[in-house]
Amino acid sequence: MIAALATLAACAAANAPPDPPDPAPGAGATRHVGPTDRSCAGITVAPTDDVQAAVDAHPEGSTFCLSAGTYRLAAPLVPKRGDAFVGQRGAVLSGAKVLGGWRAAGSAWTAPGFLPDTPLTSDYCLESAPLCTRPEDVFLDGRPLRPVASTDAVTAGTFYADYPANTITIGDDPGPHLVEQAVAPSLVRATVDAVTITNLVLEHAANPAQVGVIENREDAPSTSGSGWRVVDNEVRYNHGVGVGVADASTVTGNLIHDQGQLGIGAWGSGAVISDNEIARNGGAGYDPDWETGGAKLWTTTDMTLSHNDVHDNVGPGLWADGGNIDTTYTYNKITGNGSAGIQHEISYDATIMHNDISGNGTRRKGWAWDAGIQIQSSGGIRLIEVAYNRVTGNANAISLIDSGDRATEQPAPHGDHKVQNVWVHDNVVGLSTGQSTGAVEDTGNPAIFTSNGNRFEANTYHLSSLSEDYFAWNGDDVDWDGWRSQVGNDVTGHATGG
Repeated sequence: MIAALATLAACAAANAPPDPPDPAPGAGATRHVGPTDRSCAGITVAPTDDVQAAVDAHPEGSTFCLSAGTYRLAAPLVPKRGDAFVGQRGAVLSGAKVLGGWRAAGSAWTAPGFLPDTPLTSDYCLESAPLCTRPEDVFLDGRPLRPVASTDAVTAGTFYADYPANTITIGDDPGPHLVEQAVAPSLVRATVDAVTITNLVLEHAANPAQVGVIENREDAPSTSGSGWRVVDNEVRYNHGVGVGVADASTVTGNLIHDQGQLGIGAWGSGAVISDNEIARNGGAGYDPDWETGGAKLWTTTDMTLSHNDVHDNVGPGLWADGGNIDTTYTYNKITGNGSAGIQHEISYDATIMHNDISGNGTRRKGWAWDAGIQIQSSGGIRLIEVAYNRVTGNANAISLIDSGDRATEQPAPHGDHKVQNVWVHDNVVGLSTGQSTGAVEDTGNPAIFTSNGNRFEANTYHLSSLSEDYFAWNGDDVDWDGWRSQVGNDVTGHATGG
């Protein structure tokens, strides 16, 4: 599909007007991500040491230099204010214990586990993954096995956790392999300020949904640490959220991949998420309409997401959901995510500029959903500006969706949740048959089209055909001429078609 759009654009290049300024110079991660060689001056810690005991024995503001090797944690490290954990290359914080004492049981193998008495349950699993909420994952040579619901269902690549019996059964011969079970509910967690976590691998935690492997926030009572720096780590194969941060924190240069639920969760004010690769998160089977994906924000102020490479996540790529204001999404490369590329939902003022957004919405839910850029029950008190983005090959392109105020679901700290003051301009948009761009509502209130100040201006479209109805407005689907003459959008825009 993308190749076809490129061909159409090339054929029309001689007669096409100039494109707007490059929508995504340097989009995606622009620096090294993940651990590298690094010097460290501080308190040297070895894998055989008790890291928490070292933290407890030293004053706040200490730097702990973690030598190469695997540090197996049964509980999260609790830093003091200003502490830093700096890994040498090959330093791994693991939330798993090694399973042993295997015995053959027919075509399977069983060993004592490290299970709680009863598993977690939830209504938020997909029908295809009813065990999604159980965080006690099992790993074969570092890679997760798939949980099944009974011993009889165990085959190669799967495991069964018998909670009453506290046993793990797998379908692979454990003899030549390292087999581990996730145990620790987080790996670094506290609500103190100014903690640094850098150059580490953080893996295999049994963190439930909505809990980060790295976490500086508590819900009860609601408290959070500020100014955390999460830099140049690899965060992988954990069950819930990879990195959870609050006020004035920085998450940069990290490779955050293959969490069961979310790559990043963020709250509070003034955090920066930049230059990360955020990939393949959401694989445990949580419902994407509930909460999975690359990164999700709640009730944030002045949040910046820039230069991230966000790809192949189950659910949205970047998602602000619930009371977010002054959110900036710039220079991100967002590709191949199951739902919307950028989903700005029941939130407020935002800047969405210079992003390269393609191939998102692979689950294709229908209507205007799963767009490259999706403004959903959100509006600018001042402005939501969507400009200079390249949006091609998504299930839909740029969708403004009014599904009502929804204040009963989420707080509305800055006024009603309505689609207003959205200015979509100077984007390059590619559309093929079955895709659309524009505005829709299912509330019966036409204000999104008539009086809320929403407008499309000076965008450039590469279309499969100029005569197809790619544009949605006020309950109608119209072609390029109707979009301008009937609706009044993109009067100064341009389009090419086959």
